[in-house]
Amino acid sequence: MIKNEPSFLEFLKLDCDRKNFIQNYLNERNIETTIVTTGVKNHILVRFPQRQYDPTFKIKTIIAHYDRVPETNGANDNSFSVFMLMNWAEKLSKLPYAHNIRMIFTDGEETVGGIKNQGAFALAEWFKKIQIDKGDVFVFDCMGRGDIPILCQTDLPGNLSNAFRNNFVKLEKKTANLLASCSNKWLSLPTSYSDNAGFLAAGIPAVTISMLPSKEAENYMKLLMKTKAKIISDVFKPEFKEELKTLFPPTWFLINSHRDTPDTLTEESEEIFLKILEKISMLRTLS
Repeated sequence: MIKNEPSFLEFLKLDCDRKNFIQNYLNERNIETTIVTTGVKNHILVRFPQRQYDPTFKIKTIIAHYDRVPETNGANDNSFSVFMLMNWAEKLSKLPYAHNIRMIFTDGEETVGGIKNQGAFALAEWFKKIQIDKGDVFVFDCMGRGDIPILCQTDLPGNLSNAFRNNFVKLEKKTANLLASCSNKWLSLPTSYSDNAGFLAAGIPAVTISMLPSKEAENYMKLLMKTKAKIISDVFKPEFKEELKTLFPPTWFLINSHRDTPDTLTEESEEIFLKILEKISMLRTLS
């Protein structure tokens, strides 16, 4: 399991230079990377061979943020996702056919100051500037704990065009079908994080996929039904505080804390996550 691998434990160390670690890890496996700088944020673009891209089909952009809250291991948020993707990149690089995957490790997700201050927003603006803003965008965050894939619900702004909304709905449906094919159960839930928000704010449809233990997901569903919550802020209303303590996912209380350590990760998450990634690599949607 990844949480026991020495290289993963090195990645979790508080003094680890994570940008250099990712580049070196991939370079040792003959995978090239390029740094895309937006302001003070440094995003890592994985460069697969050109033969692995077919212009007939859509590009599928896979994203996971590699930054973390200072002085935390960030095992689930978001080291596990990054490490799984790095290992998957090695498999992708050896495929004899086109997979059309664009993989990016983003910087600045943990930045405070609103969506437009996050690294993903500036990156999405860069996408638009160089005209690579078409295709499907899948963001992975907190995938290391649990057995239930979660399609994070998104509260879309009201000023979006009908074309954008239609494209976003299509991507959500595609993602829902994908998750259903990878697990006996999946859920669409409002979450305490939405790393696709920067892309949405820049006008690029994107979904966030996460994971929860089944019991936590069931309790959270009960909380949502009791409170009739539609967005995460509804759950935090004063009248629901007692219910929150018992039914809100404990996994989310670990995020951004010193308790987000490798011992909280679960083995079944690896198997399900890998299935999701393999299904995405096989998706063929005409451009």
